[in-house]
Amino acid sequence: MSDTAVMPGAPAPVPANSDKSPKRWLKWAIPLMAFLVGIAVGGGGNSSEVEASPAYLTLKSELTETQQEAAELEDEVVEAESRIRRATAEGESRLAARVAELDARSAALDQREGELVAREAAASAAPAPQATVRSTAPAPSASPAPVAPAPAPQAPRAYYKNCDAARAAGAAPVRVGDPGYAGHLDRDGDGVGCE
Repeated sequence: MSDTAVMPGAPAPVPANSDKSPKRWLKWAIPLMAFLVGIAVGGGGNSSEVEASPAYLTLKSELTETQQEAAELEDEVVEAESRIRRATAEGESRLAARVAELDARSAALDQREGELVAREAAASAAPAPQATVRSTAPAPSASPAPVAPAPAPQAPRAYYKNCDAARAAGAAPVRVGDPGYAGHLDRDGDGVGCE
């Protein structure tokens, strides 16, 4: 005896592992089986009575509906396969076009690289041009040319940070043109700094 008692008239408990959605093939298999069982059982009687019975007509209509649904599904499958074939063909043609484009670019780059290598080889193989100097000066004479006198040494340039530094160096007052004169030493701008 089982662990759970079922009361008379109560529905049987549903097993825990039952599949909630019926299988597609059950939709047409069950009516077909009922139809075949009906034919087997009613074979001994009058066939016209069996064909006229409401159960037979119901089973026959369900069978017809199931066959129509199967035909529609088959049409949908054929259409989906056709779309898949078209999409695959389009994708393959795009891929082939892209590969051809990349091959053309690669060939153009290889050609340019070959041209650059040839130019570099030609440039390195050619001798360097040597400058030819034509002298328009007369031939040197026996006496040497006179040498220009050296410039006179310039006085070192002086710089004073402020007037105190100029006074400490003994340069104050500093006038325009004197070494060390600068605008920051001449605040009134009269040309004489550190007055």
